[in-house]
Amino acid sequence: MQNGYKISDLPFETKKFMPTLLSIDDISRETGLEESLLRFYESEYPDDLPEKILRGDTLVFDSSAVEAFKHIHDGHGGGHSGDERISKGLRFARVIAVTSGKGGVGKTNISLNLAIELQRLGRMCVVLDADMGLANVHLLAGINPRLDIMNVISENRNISEIITAGPEGIGIIPGGAGMLALADSSSRDRKKIVKSLKRVEEAADIIIVDTGAGMGPSVRDFLSCADELLFVLTSDITSLADAYALLKVIPRNGDLGVRPVYSVVNMVGTLKQASDVSVRFSSCARQFLGREIQHLGYILRDSTVGAATAQRTPYTVFNPQAKVSINTRNIAAALLKKEMPEIRLSSSFNRYMNMIQEGEG
Repeated sequence: MQNGYKISDLPFETKKFMPTLLSIDDISRETGLEESLLRFYESEYPDDLPEKILRGDTLVFDSSAVEAFKHIHDGHGGGHSGDERISKGLRFARVIAVTSGKGGVGKTNISLNLAIELQRLGRMCVVLDADMGLANVHLLAGINPRLDIMNVISENRNISEIITAGPEGIGIIPGGAGMLALADSSSRDRKKIVKSLKRVEEAADIIIVDTGAGMGPSVRDFLSCADELLFVLTSDITSLADAYALLKVIPRNGDLGVRPVYSVVNMVGTLKQASDVSVRFSSCARQFLGREIQHLGYILRDSTVGAATAQRTPYTVFNPQAKVSINTRNIAAALLKKEMPEIRLSSSFNRYMNMIQEGEG
């Protein structure tokens, strides 16, 4: 719809002169290029493509996009398949957004300790503290960062100056006031932050985004652009209700099509309790939303967490053999088994940049 009119409202004489509108599927058929490659080009070379057009609730291209995509492929693609690009090191980090729908479920602790276990398994891992209200990854990690991502704007700092070394060699990007800026600042400042995050995406293997609780705009933005989503649940009925409500408002189909959605059940007393929670969540998502949830595992309630927090030490460092640490290690291993090479062909933060630009229109 443009200027208050739907295409269907226009007279026939007007409609017949309108340009042909094409989806990515249509362009794939016209060009013979795989959809995943088209998505990559769309993410990497948005300035070389015609502006998208809103048709209903879907963004489409006009017919000039066919030649534009062919031109990009001839100039930049070199005929490389996704696997060839990855083998040549042309890939981005997996961006995994950890969310919950409500606070108090252990989301930040899981984000931090999961990153540590992934680092121990050989992946270069960075945690982005994207919780506006309670940015406290640094407290749990036992570090005192001098800068946060707001300094990218206020002092023109390089992102390499912002990343703080954390336990076991992980990187931590303190969000602080920068996360507020990402939601509320001018588009110029927002773009500056996102561009800095893209540089991290080009260097790391995995970026864990610790989102805020609830369904605020910044949470939805990160969840809309991330490669993969991980919901942290507990046996509390409000945890399930809030997670389900959040899942409902996340776009089903983004630039990646249907993205993996995972669940982890935290602070449970028994395996049966964990199974009951995960089955209820996945069943509701499948029945009412048509979404498939992949259950990654559970974390048993363990006093180690409280003792480690009191010492400002991640629990996997405080006691690597505690049951909570072993459970987290198993979840990290399960995540690595879910790796999809095609996901690493496109940039999550480029998608974020595109979203900002579309919001300007």
